[in-house]
Amino acid sequence: MIEKFNTINKDFGPLEFKEKGSKFISYLFPVSTEEETDKILNRLKKEFYDATHICYSYRIGQGKEDYIRINDAGEPSGTAGRPIYQEIIRQDLFNVLLTVIRYFGGIKLGKGGLQRAYSTASRDIVDLSDIITVKIKKELNISIPFNFIGEIIHIINMFSIKIVSQEYTSEGVSMFLSVPVGNLEKFRTKLIEKSAGKIKLVNSE
Repeated sequence: MIEKFNTINKDFGPLEFKEKGSKFISYLFPVSTEEETDKILNRLKKEFYDATHICYSYRIGQGKEDYIRINDAGEPSGTAGRPIYQEIIRQDLFNVLLTVIRYFGGIKLGKGGLQRAYSTASRDIVDLSDIITVKIKKELNISIPFNFIGEIIHIINMFSIKIVSQEYTSEGVSMFLSVPVGNLEKFRTKLIEKSAGKIKLVNSE
């Protein structure tokens, strides 16, 4: 089970890198959907309308690749999008969009030169960023009879579980919880043990 993943929580860039007259401008964005990446890319295309190429890669998912895209944007195949993607992989980042915008400087770099330039521009912005680790959480509902509330609250706090919302009923309290997946089975076992099986977690989905 995947319990956590690396990402960023704010934009980084622009960061400029020059190679034989060509200018490379890199950005790193946090994203969670393909729609978000499209909006950012459309904005960049308008802002850098005179750029020679706007190359990019993104990787979306929580510790596993749900969506990836690698785009050379007119550069020779494998010279731009792939080096950009490799820098995302190097730090095992998820939910990020990495773009490198190129203004051609009049001197051709060759396939190897392009790969190195895009790799350097990508590595520089990734190394500049503040990488955070996000614990994956699962949302669950739980109904607690009045006579168990004290003990269960203690267990919730013990496992660093967030109470998203709660509602009192005639029989006790109904809670909506956000539980780190790494603590889920231990939490479930402790609940059963303390309540003699009377309290169960129910997926909110």
